[in-house]
Amino acid sequence: MKTPFSLGFKLALGWREQQQRGELPRFEGDLYAHLQRAGFGYFEFSTGTCADAAEVALLTREAAACHDAGLAVSFHPYLPPPHNPAFFGQRPEPRAAIESILRAAAVAAEVSGSPVRIVLHPAEMSHRAEETDVPGLRSALLRRSQEFFAAIEERMRQGAAERPPVSVAVEHQVPPVPTETVIRIGDTYEELLAVVAPVGFGLCWDTGHYLLSVKRHGQSARPPEEFLRRVEAVHLHAVVGETDHQVIAKRSSRLRGYVALLREAGFGGAVTLEYSAEAIRRAGSFERVIEQSLAALSAWLP
Repeated sequence: MKTPFSLGFKLALGWREQQQRGELPRFEGDLYAHLQRAGFGYFEFSTGTCADAAEVALLTREAAACHDAGLAVSFHPYLPPPHNPAFFGQRPEPRAAIESILRAAAVAAEVSGSPVRIVLHPAEMSHRAEETDVPGLRSALLRRSQEFFAAIEERMRQGAAERPPVSVAVEHQVPPVPTETVIRIGDTYEELLAVVAPVGFGLCWDTGHYLLSVKRHGQSARPPEEFLRRVEAVHLHAVVGETDHQVIAKRSSRLRGYVALLREAGFGGAVTLEYSAEAIRRAGSFERVIEQSLAALSAWLP
């Protein structure tokens, strides 16, 4: 299938181990090659901070396998405390995470022979509701998120001459449920736009997180043009009830509308199908997931 954007598929970096544990269905043959034949252009891996040599080695091997199958590579580091942007300027670990992530991206770009996109979340922090000035903490975390991405941009500028092409997209976060005592900066489009206001990075529009924010925060179901113009990457998946990261289907009218909005905005970036291991396992096979997803996209695209 040909699409007006680059199409990708996302799994954890250790997805082969997940298969061995029975958390993902088996696939006979080369999954990367199968995706390439189906029209996919890249594979996206969720990773940690990439500070561990074993993790970087695994990313290198998988990037090489993607290259051999004709796929480019993207990756999505998840940054636990104290590496999270919430601690930027308070502890040294976030700056160390910037260095390890950019080094890993450079390796992946060199091995895969193509540009690499890094998808990152802004700050996230748990708190004790009864003891916290939540508006004050949120304001501080927004500022630290801005400083974190400004530091990445400056580091990329410094290393532009020797580093392979690497880009960064800042992702719309999943909004907490009312009972969660956690702040996730960028869980509305207004706040996400504020995060990237000081930098030149694009946005990653996570459709599931966005839909949950419509339910939980009353966010407008239709994003503004300012948001759409900034989108460079999309994490595409459905929400069923309150369950996120579900496989898309033709009947997903809201997602069909979002794909149409992207087309109207002239979007030509990257769309990653991001499904939970449970959703893939429940579908029965990778083949069925890929077939259903492509059927939905085919029905939505002119």
